[in-house]
Amino acid sequence: MREYRDASNRLSFDLSDQEEEFGHFAQQMISIHGKPVNRLDDPLGDQRYWDFDVDGTIVVLHFDVMAGVSIHVEDGSHEELLRHIAKELTRDHRTRS
Repeated sequence: MREYRDASNRLSFDLSDQEEEFGHFAQQMISIHGKPVNRLDDPLGDQRYWDFDVDGTIVVLHFDVMAGVSIHVEDGSHEELLRHIAKELTRDHRTRS
């Protein structure tokens, strides 16, 4: 997991560079936080954006064919919540086989 800030200074976490990992992280988010409130899946498979409502905050699980799987808060707020979710997702990811 790598932490970074985008051009607008929004905190993001790279969760994986593997496309197939998006499904795993999506299932983890669903099991912890419920179904996504919005899904955008590019028909070509190059991008996916799934929005989850976590206690009134929109957390975006994103896949890009060139960048891999990442997660961020839509408006850039609630960094501690995002850190908690990223750790939660990657902790499970490290222990599964």
